Amino acid sequence: MNRKDYKNYPITTSLIVISVIVYLLSIILYGPTMNAYQALHLGAYNGFYVQHTHEYYRFITSNFIHFGILHIVVNCYSLYGLGVFIEKVLGKTRYLIVVGIAALATNGLPYLLYLYNGFEGSSVSGGISGIIFGLIGALGALALLYRDIFMHIWRSLLPNLIFMLLISFFVPEISLSGHVSGFIGGFIATYILLNQKRHHDEVY
Repeated sequence: MNRKDYKNYPITTSLIVISVIVYLLSIILYGPTMNAYQALHLGAYNGFYVQHTHEYYRFITSNFIHFGILHIVVNCYSLYGLGVFIEKVLGKTRYLIVVGIAALATNGLPYLLYLYNGFEGSSVSGGISGIIFGLIGALGALALLYRDIFMHIWRSLLPNLIFMLLISFFVPEISLSGHVSGFIGGFIATYILLNQKRHHDEVY
């Protein structure tokens, strides 16, 4: 990432920097490996804990907590590759809104399920992959609304998306619900924002 990237894609850059800082903090506090209990103290998400402490900030802080070097390297690399593209297409304001909604949805939707039926009540989750899936959802909304421009990009990414969802399904340590929820949040947020823009452009 060069200086031009820092300037042109400040939100993506900030997300990566925050993730790295939090990861370095986790190493200082707990060493190179962090267990679920330690992650919870650092700000990770657990439905039962949120219900009883009302610490709803965990819907946001959990996105920046990573379990190990491979976890953060893969996530930050994926975020950079997709984030700079979506940030450029949507613009900083819309991109920030999409990222924020995807971040909240990543654990917010599973929390609603937890309140309903105890869904994943013993799971402790963290990582920025929910936001990454939110950006994939944003690309899906772009492809739906602007087929001639973005559909070929969406189709080229679709096999990777299916593969990542399959991994999320078969590997217990990966939060399938967080990935799907982030995707839903990013898709809906982008669709609404861009639909409003199209309506505004048609009116004026």
